[in-house]
Amino acid sequence: MKIGILSRGPQNHSTRTLSEAAFRAGHTAEVLDPFGFYLHIGSRNSRITYHGKSAEDFDVLVPRLSRTTVRYGEEVVTHFEWVGTPVVNRAKAIAAARHKFHSLRILAQHGLPTPPSLTVGSAEFLEDAVAEVGNYPFILKPFHGTHGTGVMLLDTPTSLTSAVDALCDLHEDYVIQPFIAEAGGVDIRVLVVGGEAIAAMKRSAPVGEFRANIHRGASGEAVSLSDEYTDIAIKAASALELEIAGVDLLQTNAGPVVLEVNPSPGFEELESVTGINIADAIIEFVIAFAQKRV
Repeated sequence: MKIGILSRGPQNHSTRTLSEAAFRAGHTAEVLDPFGFYLHIGSRNSRITYHGKSAEDFDVLVPRLSRTTVRYGEEVVTHFEWVGTPVVNRAKAIAAARHKFHSLRILAQHGLPTPPSLTVGSAEFLEDAVAEVGNYPFILKPFHGTHGTGVMLLDTPTSLTSAVDALCDLHEDYVIQPFIAEAGGVDIRVLVVGGEAIAAMKRSAPVGEFRANIHRGASGEAVSLSDEYTDIAIKAASALELEIAGVDLLQTNAGPVVLEVNPSPGFEELESVTGINIADAIIEFVIAFAQKRV
């Protein structure tokens, strides 16, 4: 089977180990730079070419899109779907998950617990609006973003209003959420593959940091999930129609809450702390997924 891995980082741990896992399983894997594709519509030529050659012979495509590649990458994924190539995950699901406010709406529509969340078009009625969401401090996070980039913690009406005013002037959209003190600096990352929670870890931020992102120095430790946490993580991935997802959960006094869902989760730290060969598990699912669609 010929597997295409859509990624700009062939030496990135997740991309590299997925390629190695595919070869170990007896398949061919090729890492494909999203920007190397030409997409044709209404042409007599091949509808997808890569570096000048036809690229329609892949048996399955696995997108690993970053913040910088996701916009054009989603078009590439959509084109592969159009010509009938099985894709894990699909473009529509990737787009929904990467849009933080949109994804929260979908999760809430499916009855899943999410943090109280607000977005605004101006700061005119901000204080009345945030009073319905919670109490200070508040977190602002961009609609699109990864690794905690652009996330702000604001603890006064003046700082919140100033930030929202500035962002509205710049036409930047942000989600406003109350800072949940009992969950501050800690979350649970669950990797869901094919409707199963295959690995989980607790991520703890370093002293002085409120974001539990590994890229910002957070440490990870393996955890065993309760049935409640497992069920919510699987349902969150399903609600967003993702076959592969990193689901981030907060441990609150009211129970687990879905913070966000990542459609291209890295798993180097998760493999390290759990000892689970995640790349092999993903490739095993990808092969089975493609075979069902032959």
